[in-house]
Amino acid sequence: MFMKPLKSLFAKYGIDRELAKIYIACFIVFPANSYSVAMLYPFLSAMTKFFLPGIDTALVNRYAGVIVGAFFTGRIFGSFLWGSLADHFGRKPILIASATLMAICSFMLAFSVSYVMTVVFRVVLGFCSGVFVVSRAVISESSSNVNHTFGFSVLTCSWLVSAVIAPLLSGLSADPISQYNLTLPDGTLKSFLTNFPYSPPFLLNTLVCIAGVLAVIFLLPETLDKVKKRRLNNLSETVSPDVHEVIEPESKASHTTIPVPEVLFTDCQGHISHVSSEDIDSSESKQCNRELEMEDLAGSAPTNSSTKTYTVKCLHALINAHTSARRWFADVKFILFNKVTLLVFLTHCLFAVVDTGFDAIYSLWCASPLYLGGIGFTVREIGITSAVVGALFLPFSLFVYPLLEKKFGSIQSFQMSAILNLFLAVIIPNIHYLAVTGPATVLWLIIIVTRLMFVIGARICFAAQCVFISNSVTHEKLGRANGLAVLMSDIFRAISPALTGTIYAASLSEWTMFIGFPVDYNLMFVIFGGILLIMVLLTACL
Repeated sequence: MFMKPLKSLFAKYGIDRELAKIYIACFIVFPANSYSVAMLYPFLSAMTKFFLPGIDTALVNRYAGVIVGAFFTGRIFGSFLWGSLADHFGRKPILIASATLMAICSFMLAFSVSYVMTVVFRVVLGFCSGVFVVSRAVISESSSNVNHTFGFSVLTCSWLVSAVIAPLLSGLSADPISQYNLTLPDGTLKSFLTNFPYSPPFLLNTLVCIAGVLAVIFLLPETLDKVKKRRLNNLSETVSPDVHEVIEPESKASHTTIPVPEVLFTDCQGHISHVSSEDIDSSESKQCNRELEMEDLAGSAPTNSSTKTYTVKCLHALINAHTSARRWFADVKFILFNKVTLLVFLTHCLFAVVDTGFDAIYSLWCASPLYLGGIGFTVREIGITSAVVGALFLPFSLFVYPLLEKKFGSIQSFQMSAILNLFLAVIIPNIHYLAVTGPATVLWLIIIVTRLMFVIGARICFAAQCVFISNSVTHEKLGRANGLAVLMSDIFRAISPALTGTIYAASLSEWTMFIGFPVDYNLMFVIFGGILLIMVLLTACL
């Protein structure tokens, strides 16, 4: 039933069998990261109260934000490392290692006994989440001009599957004894669910990570090999004054949806010619000569002279490390001090504040009582709402966004979506009045429609930013660029939940509620709107 339209869709975007396997593998492994984030929101407030009994209701928002931010704090220290390792060792082994470590950390979180232990293991889980970085690099270097938008839509769709499954399963499985009033006989199961009431969601997260490991092992080929071949071909040729010949504008990462590459080529020309002529041609040729000399020494040395052989190997390692370090710092310097990449990364960081902060505040706002400006939803109701929204958005992810991006381009699609979310961020908290006076059916309808529209806007912004980043660097720097982008954005993602939770908690005080708009429960939503406006202005400079 679905095979014929799927085949026609693949044919339309030039997706062959090998590329389809890459997309499927990324689709399955990417939830190892996104599921770990989305699963928390339905029971975040309840779990915080469980670990900190007797805490004031307003302070729950602050401590809950720390749990969310802990994941991104760990990813700050791990994201660039995973990207660099993927550039050196390949995408496939790093994806396997990252997803395996995430499965172990998720399993340990299921047996957390305190608030501090939960925060610590969330940090470790975030440090191990290299899946987010490497998957984007795989999509970027595997896709062509025809199907790059579809490729990033696959990641968006994967995120949405997590957005559907994670909140629904977490909301239904968290604290089953209290939620369903279960009467279990005394024994191991009752003792386990009483001491670890929020372990089922984390155990399900472990299974998601294991599924990602298996998908990478059996479906994903090594995509870095093609990049290395292109790099060797470039190094073997004389560097042309025309930088377009050096970085191959017809290659798969050089898309035409935004004007970033045209500006990048001008700035990149001097950088590449400088590095190629001075660092690559001279230093690497000297290195090759030294390696040949050392190989001669090793060959002429007596077979029983293990000391000399060990010395030669050490010199090999030192020379390789020195060359790799120089190339690494040159790439980072170029990425950070280029105008276009700097604007792209700054927009990416601001989006991280809104994306992470809004999800956390929205779930806390839904769980807040009516007298604090919330709508008083239960854990199960929050999970059902998120699942319905994700299910409705699933078709849009694969079919509508690629057409939208093709018609308007990445920049205009990003700007229209950010403006849409700006208005929604200001409107959503006022649904509280409908919860007080309106019928429940109308309340649910409005909640689902507004949340769905906001998710649509946020995912378009995410997909567009993936295109921005992939367009702003060459193939050889994709892993480092994605790792650096994630590192910078994760600094803001780590700060955002705790900071926004603190501001939201402060806005629920008696004097702010007495003053009213905009310093009451609307305050954080208004701030989100201001950040979205800044993002629109920044993209206008691209």
